[in-house]
Amino acid sequence: MLSLSIADTPARDRVDLLYETIWSSVLPVEMTFSPDPSEIDVRFRVGQAGRVNFSSARSSANALHRTPALVRRDHEPQVFLALQVAGTTVVEQAGSQAVLQPGDMAVYDSTRPYRVENRELTELHYFRIPREALALPAPRLDPLLAVRIGADTNSLAPAVGSFFGALATSSALDHPEAARLVAEPGIELVRALLAVHGGADEAARESLEGSLVLRVRQYVHDHLHERDLTPQRVASAHHVSVRHLYAVLADSGISLRTTIQEQRLEACRRELRDPRHAHQAIATVGRHWGFVDPSHFARTFRQTFGVTPSEWRRSAGTDAGDS
Repeated sequence: MLSLSIADTPARDRVDLLYETIWSSVLPVEMTFSPDPSEIDVRFRVGQAGRVNFSSARSSANALHRTPALVRRDHEPQVFLALQVAGTTVVEQAGSQAVLQPGDMAVYDSTRPYRVENRELTELHYFRIPREALALPAPRLDPLLAVRIGADTNSLAPAVGSFFGALATSSALDHPEAARLVAEPGIELVRALLAVHGGADEAARESLEGSLVLRVRQYVHDHLHERDLTPQRVASAHHVSVRHLYAVLADSGISLRTTIQEQRLEACRRELRDPRHAHQAIATVGRHWGFVDPSHFARTFRQTFGVTPSEWRRSAGTDAGDS
Protein backbone atom coordinates (compact mmCIF):
# COMPACT_ATOMS: atom_id res chain seq x y z
CA MET A 1 0.00 0.00 0.00
CA LEU A 2 1.14 3.55 -0.83
CA SER A 3 0.13 6.30 1.60
CA LEU A 4 0.45 10.01 0.88
CA SER A 5 -0.30 13.10 2.97
CA ILE A 6 -0.05 16.25 0.90
CA ALA A 7 0.66 18.28 4.02
CA ASP A 8 4.18 16.83 3.98
CA THR A 9 4.84 18.46 0.59
CA PRO A 10 5.71 22.12 -0.08
CA ALA A 11 2.69 24.02 -1.40
CA ARG A 12 4.30 24.71 -4.78
CA ASP A 13 4.81 20.98 -5.41
CA ARG A 14 1.47 19.60 -4.25
CA VAL A 15 -0.43 19.61 -7.53
CA ASP A 16 2.45 18.00 -9.43
CA LEU A 17 2.80 15.30 -6.78
CA LEU A 18 -0.91 14.48 -6.91
CA TYR A 19 -0.88 14.23 -10.67
CA GLU A 20 2.13 11.95 -10.60
CA THR A 21 0.63 9.70 -7.92
CA ILE A 22 -2.88 9.38 -9.35
CA TRP A 23 -1.79 9.02 -12.97
CA SER A 24 0.71 6.29 -12.13
CA SER A 25 -1.29 4.33 -9.54
CA VAL A 26 -4.97 4.81 -10.49
CA LEU A 27 -5.88 6.42 -13.84
CA PRO A 28 -4.96 9.57 -15.82
CA VAL A 29 -7.40 12.41 -15.03
CA GLU A 30 -7.32 16.19 -15.04
CA MET A 31 -7.83 17.90 -11.68
CA THR A 32 -9.03 21.27 -10.46
CA PHE A 33 -8.88 22.58 -6.92
CA SER A 34 -10.83 25.21 -5.03
CA PRO A 35 -10.16 27.86 -3.95
CA ASP A 36 -6.35 27.76 -4.25
CA PRO A 37 -4.29 24.76 -5.41
CA SER A 38 -1.53 25.66 -2.96
CA GLU A 39 -3.95 25.19 -0.06
CA ILE A 40 -5.21 21.73 -1.02
CA ASP A 41 -5.46 19.13 1.70
CA VAL A 42 -5.32 15.52 0.53
CA ARG A 43 -4.61 12.22 2.25
CA PHE A 44 -4.40 9.35 -0.20
CA ARG A 45 -3.90 5.60 0.12
CA VAL A 46 -3.72 3.17 -2.78
CA GLY A 47 -2.89 -0.49 -3.29
CA GLN A 48 -3.45 -3.43 -5.60
CA ALA A 49 -5.17 -6.73 -4.69
CA GLY A 50 -5.19 -9.14 -7.57
CA ARG A 51 -7.19 -7.48 -10.34
CA VAL A 52 -8.70 -4.88 -8.00
CA ASN A 53 -7.14 -1.48 -7.33
CA PHE A 54 -8.12 -0.01 -3.95
CA SER A 55 -7.74 3.66 -3.11
CA SER A 56 -9.01 5.98 -0.39
CA ALA A 57 -8.93 9.76 -0.43
CA ARG A 58 -9.74 12.42 2.10
CA SER A 59 -9.57 15.78 0.36
CA SER A 60 -10.61 19.41 0.30
CA ALA A 61 -12.89 20.61 -2.50
CA ASN A 62 -11.74 19.44 -5.94
CA ALA A 63 -12.92 17.93 -9.19
CA LEU A 64 -11.55 15.09 -11.31
CA HIS A 65 -12.16 15.13 -15.06
CA ARG A 66 -11.71 12.18 -17.40
CA THR A 67 -11.48 14.18 -20.62
CA PRO A 68 -12.24 12.96 -24.16
CA ALA A 69 -8.52 13.19 -24.97
CA LEU A 70 -7.65 10.91 -22.04
CA VAL A 71 -10.43 8.49 -22.95
CA ARG A 72 -8.97 8.11 -26.44
CA ARG A 73 -5.66 6.90 -25.04
CA ASP A 74 -5.10 3.17 -25.36
CA HIS A 75 -5.89 1.51 -22.03
CA GLU A 76 -7.61 -1.50 -20.51
CA PRO A 77 -11.24 -0.48 -19.82
CA GLN A 78 -11.88 -0.10 -16.10
CA VAL A 79 -14.97 0.25 -13.90
CA PHE A 80 -14.87 2.26 -10.67
CA LEU A 81 -17.09 1.78 -7.64
CA ALA A 82 -17.06 4.88 -5.42
CA LEU A 83 -18.17 4.52 -1.79
CA GLN A 84 -18.93 7.79 0.00
CA VAL A 85 -17.67 8.04 3.58
CA ALA A 86 -18.03 11.76 4.39
CA GLY A 87 -19.13 14.93 2.63
CA THR A 88 -20.96 15.30 -0.68
CA THR A 89 -19.70 14.14 -4.09
CA VAL A 90 -21.32 14.47 -7.51
CA VAL A 91 -20.52 11.87 -10.18
CA GLU A 92 -21.48 12.68 -13.79
CA GLN A 93 -21.17 10.39 -16.80
CA ALA A 94 -23.15 9.52 -19.94
CA GLY A 95 -25.84 12.09 -19.21
CA SER A 96 -26.50 10.85 -15.66
CA GLN A 97 -25.68 12.49 -12.35
CA ALA A 98 -25.42 10.86 -8.92
CA VAL A 99 -25.26 12.98 -5.76
CA LEU A 100 -23.58 10.86 -3.10
CA GLN A 101 -24.01 11.22 0.66
CA PRO A 102 -22.28 9.03 3.26
CA GLY A 103 -23.11 5.36 2.62
CA ASP A 104 -24.02 5.89 -1.03
CA MET A 105 -22.18 4.32 -3.97
CA ALA A 106 -21.93 4.91 -7.71
CA VAL A 107 -20.13 3.29 -10.63
CA TYR A 108 -18.48 4.92 -13.64
CA ASP A 109 -16.05 3.68 -16.25
CA SER A 110 -12.88 4.77 -18.02
CA THR A 111 -14.10 4.44 -21.61
CA ARG A 112 -16.06 7.69 -21.72
CA PRO A 113 -15.65 11.14 -20.13
CA TYR A 114 -16.70 11.61 -16.52
CA ARG A 115 -16.54 14.22 -13.79
CA VAL A 116 -16.23 13.57 -10.05
CA GLU A 117 -16.76 16.74 -8.01
CA ASN A 118 -16.05 16.83 -4.28
CA ARG A 119 -17.90 19.91 -3.12
CA GLU A 120 -16.40 20.15 0.36
CA LEU A 121 -14.06 18.21 2.60
CA THR A 122 -14.87 14.66 1.52
CA GLU A 123 -13.73 11.11 2.08
CA LEU A 124 -14.29 8.24 -0.36
CA HIS A 125 -13.09 4.74 -1.09
CA TYR A 126 -12.61 3.79 -4.74
CA PHE A 127 -12.40 0.29 -6.18
CA ARG A 128 -11.17 -0.10 -9.75
CA ILE A 129 -12.00 -3.34 -11.54
CA PRO A 130 -11.19 -4.33 -15.14
CA ARG A 131 -14.42 -4.16 -17.10
CA GLU A 132 -13.63 -7.55 -18.54
CA ALA A 133 -13.35 -9.05 -15.04
CA LEU A 134 -16.71 -7.61 -14.03
CA ALA A 135 -18.22 -9.52 -16.97
CA LEU A 136 -21.42 -7.49 -17.26
CA PRO A 137 -22.52 -6.80 -20.85
CA ALA A 138 -22.80 -3.17 -21.91
CA PRO A 139 -26.64 -3.19 -22.08
CA ARG A 140 -26.70 -4.07 -18.36
CA LEU A 141 -23.81 -1.93 -17.13
CA ASP A 142 -24.17 1.27 -19.13
CA PRO A 143 -27.60 2.30 -17.71
CA LEU A 144 -26.11 2.05 -14.20
CA LEU A 145 -23.24 4.51 -14.77
CA ALA A 146 -23.41 7.56 -12.50
CA VAL A 147 -26.55 6.30 -10.77
CA ARG A 148 -26.77 6.61 -6.98
CA ILE A 149 -26.86 3.23 -5.22
CA GLY A 150 -27.96 3.33 -1.58
CA ALA A 151 -29.76 1.32 1.06
CA ASP A 152 -33.07 2.80 -0.14
CA THR A 153 -32.55 1.68 -3.73
CA ASN A 154 -30.65 -1.61 -3.49
CA SER A 155 -31.07 -4.35 -0.88
CA LEU A 156 -27.41 -5.36 -1.20
CA ALA A 157 -26.01 -1.87 -0.71
CA PRO A 158 -25.57 -2.07 3.10
CA ALA A 159 -23.73 -5.40 2.92
CA VAL A 160 -21.50 -4.40 0.00
CA GLY A 161 -20.76 -1.00 1.51
CA SER A 162 -19.91 -2.55 4.87
CA PHE A 163 -17.59 -5.09 3.27
CA PHE A 164 -15.63 -2.63 1.14
CA GLY A 165 -15.58 0.01 3.86
CA ALA A 166 -14.14 -2.46 6.37
CA LEU A 167 -11.64 -3.77 3.83
CA ALA A 168 -10.42 -0.31 2.87
CA THR A 169 -9.72 0.64 6.50
CA SER A 170 -8.23 -2.67 7.64
CA SER A 171 -4.64 -3.89 7.41
CA ALA A 172 -5.60 -6.76 5.07
CA LEU A 173 -4.47 -4.86 2.00
CA ASP A 174 -0.99 -4.51 3.48
CA HIS A 175 -0.55 -8.28 3.23
CA PRO A 176 -0.25 -9.52 -0.38
CA GLU A 177 -1.73 -12.98 0.20
CA ALA A 178 -4.71 -11.66 2.17
CA ALA A 179 -5.28 -8.99 -0.48
CA ARG A 180 -5.17 -11.57 -3.26
CA LEU A 181 -7.72 -13.79 -1.53
CA VAL A 182 -10.33 -11.03 -1.16
CA ALA A 183 -9.98 -9.62 -4.68
CA GLU A 184 -12.09 -12.11 -6.65
CA PRO A 185 -14.93 -12.37 -4.09
CA GLY A 186 -14.93 -8.56 -4.03
CA ILE A 187 -15.52 -8.53 -7.79
CA GLU A 188 -18.40 -10.98 -7.30
CA LEU A 189 -19.99 -8.66 -4.74
CA VAL A 190 -19.82 -5.68 -7.11
CA ARG A 191 -21.31 -7.80 -9.89
CA ALA A 192 -24.14 -8.89 -7.59
CA LEU A 193 -24.76 -5.30 -6.48
CA LEU A 194 -25.08 -4.12 -10.09
CA ALA A 195 -27.07 -7.15 -11.18
CA VAL A 196 -29.64 -6.48 -8.45
CA HIS A 197 -29.78 -2.81 -9.41
CA GLY A 198 -30.31 -3.75 -13.02
CA GLY A 199 -32.94 -6.38 -12.25
CA ALA A 200 -30.84 -9.37 -13.36
CA ASP A 201 -31.85 -11.80 -10.61
CA GLU A 202 -30.05 -14.85 -12.00
CA ALA A 203 -26.76 -13.00 -12.40
CA ALA A 204 -27.12 -11.65 -8.88
CA ARG A 205 -27.79 -15.12 -7.48
CA GLU A 206 -24.69 -16.58 -9.13
CA SER A 207 -22.51 -13.72 -7.89
CA LEU A 208 -23.82 -14.00 -4.35
CA GLU A 209 -23.19 -17.73 -4.33
CA GLY A 210 -19.60 -17.19 -5.44
CA SER A 211 -18.95 -14.70 -2.64
CA LEU A 212 -20.81 -16.55 0.15
CA VAL A 213 -17.68 -17.70 2.00
CA LEU A 214 -16.24 -14.20 2.13
CA ARG A 215 -19.55 -12.67 3.20
CA VAL A 216 -19.95 -15.25 5.98
CA ARG A 217 -16.44 -14.47 7.26
CA GLN A 218 -17.26 -10.77 7.28
CA TYR A 219 -20.59 -11.38 9.02
CA VAL A 220 -18.90 -13.47 11.72
CA HIS A 221 -16.31 -10.73 12.24
CA ASP A 222 -18.99 -8.02 12.54
CA HIS A 223 -21.12 -10.01 15.06
CA LEU A 224 -18.40 -11.86 16.91
CA HIS A 225 -19.27 -10.56 20.39
CA GLU A 226 -22.93 -11.55 20.13
CA ARG A 227 -23.73 -14.77 22.01
CA ASP A 228 -26.47 -15.90 19.63
CA LEU A 229 -24.08 -16.14 16.67
CA THR A 230 -25.37 -19.59 15.70
CA PRO A 231 -25.21 -21.44 12.37
CA GLN A 232 -28.96 -20.92 12.05
CA ARG A 233 -28.57 -17.17 12.41
CA VAL A 234 -25.64 -16.99 9.98
CA ALA A 235 -27.54 -19.05 7.40
CA SER A 236 -30.70 -16.97 7.81
CA ALA A 237 -28.75 -13.72 7.40
CA HIS A 238 -27.49 -14.97 4.04
CA HIS A 239 -30.80 -16.49 2.89
CA VAL A 240 -29.51 -20.08 2.65
CA SER A 241 -30.23 -23.24 4.60
CA VAL A 242 -27.87 -24.42 7.33
CA ARG A 243 -27.13 -27.53 5.26
CA HIS A 244 -26.19 -25.43 2.22
CA LEU A 245 -24.07 -23.13 4.39
CA TYR A 246 -22.12 -26.07 5.81
CA ALA A 247 -21.66 -27.57 2.34
CA VAL A 248 -20.27 -24.37 0.82
CA LEU A 249 -17.91 -23.80 3.76
CA ALA A 250 -16.77 -27.43 3.69
CA ASP A 251 -15.84 -27.07 0.01
CA SER A 252 -13.46 -24.31 1.10
CA GLY A 253 -12.12 -26.36 4.02
CA ILE A 254 -13.80 -24.15 6.62
CA SER A 255 -15.62 -25.13 9.81
CA LEU A 256 -18.05 -22.43 10.96
CA ARG A 257 -17.76 -23.45 14.63
CA THR A 258 -13.96 -23.41 14.47
CA THR A 259 -13.91 -20.09 12.64
CA ILE A 260 -16.11 -18.42 15.25
CA GLN A 261 -14.13 -19.87 18.15
CA GLU A 262 -10.75 -18.95 16.65
CA GLN A 263 -11.82 -15.37 15.96
CA ARG A 264 -13.30 -15.01 19.45
CA LEU A 265 -10.15 -16.36 21.10
CA GLU A 266 -7.99 -14.00 19.07
CA ALA A 267 -10.22 -11.08 20.12
CA CYS A 268 -9.88 -12.15 23.77
CA ARG A 269 -6.12 -12.40 23.42
CA ARG A 270 -5.90 -8.85 22.05
CA GLU A 271 -8.21 -7.46 24.72
CA LEU A 272 -6.34 -9.11 27.58
CA ARG A 273 -3.19 -7.29 26.44
CA ASP A 274 -4.96 -3.96 25.93
CA PRO A 275 -4.26 -1.52 28.82
CA ARG A 276 -7.69 0.02 28.29
CA HIS A 277 -9.26 -3.24 29.53
CA ALA A 278 -6.80 -3.94 32.34
CA HIS A 279 -9.50 -3.23 34.95
CA GLN A 280 -11.79 -5.96 33.59
CA ALA A 281 -11.79 -9.44 35.08
CA ILE A 282 -10.71 -12.21 32.75
CA ALA A 283 -14.13 -13.87 32.96
CA THR A 284 -15.72 -10.57 31.89
CA VAL A 285 -13.49 -10.39 28.82
CA GLY A 286 -14.44 -13.96 27.95
CA ARG A 287 -18.16 -13.31 28.37
CA HIS A 288 -17.92 -10.21 26.16
CA TRP A 289 -16.71 -12.43 23.33
CA GLY A 290 -19.24 -15.20 23.83
CA PHE A 291 -17.49 -17.52 26.34
CA VAL A 292 -20.17 -17.86 29.01
CA ASP A 293 -18.39 -20.56 31.04
CA PRO A 294 -15.10 -19.23 32.53
CA SER A 295 -13.65 -22.74 32.91
CA HIS A 296 -14.35 -23.60 29.30
CA PHE A 297 -12.84 -20.27 28.22
CA ALA A 298 -9.65 -20.84 30.22
CA ARG A 299 -9.29 -24.41 28.99
CA THR A 300 -9.87 -23.53 25.33
CA PHE A 301 -7.55 -20.53 25.53
CA ARG A 302 -4.74 -22.70 26.93
CA GLN A 303 -5.27 -25.41 24.33
CA THR A 304 -5.00 -22.81 21.58
CA PHE A 305 -2.21 -20.55 22.82
CA GLY A 306 -0.30 -22.75 25.27
CA VAL A 307 -0.89 -20.45 28.27
CA THR A 308 -3.88 -19.60 30.44
CA PRO A 309 -5.61 -16.23 30.04
CA SER A 310 -4.17 -15.05 33.36
CA GLU A 311 -0.63 -16.09 32.37
CA TRP A 312 -1.04 -14.27 29.08
CA ARG A 313 -2.25 -11.12 30.80
CA ARG A 314 0.47 -11.22 33.48
CA SER A 315 3.17 -11.50 30.83
CA ALA A 316 2.06 -8.09 29.57
CA GLY A 317 1.85 -6.55 33.03
CA THR A 318 -1.89 -5.85 32.80
CA ASP A 319 -3.18 -8.31 35.39
CA ALA A 320 -6.51 -7.45 37.00
CA GLY A 321 -7.35 -10.84 38.44
CA ASP A 322 -8.45 -14.23 37.18
CA SER A 323 -12.20 -13.86 37.50
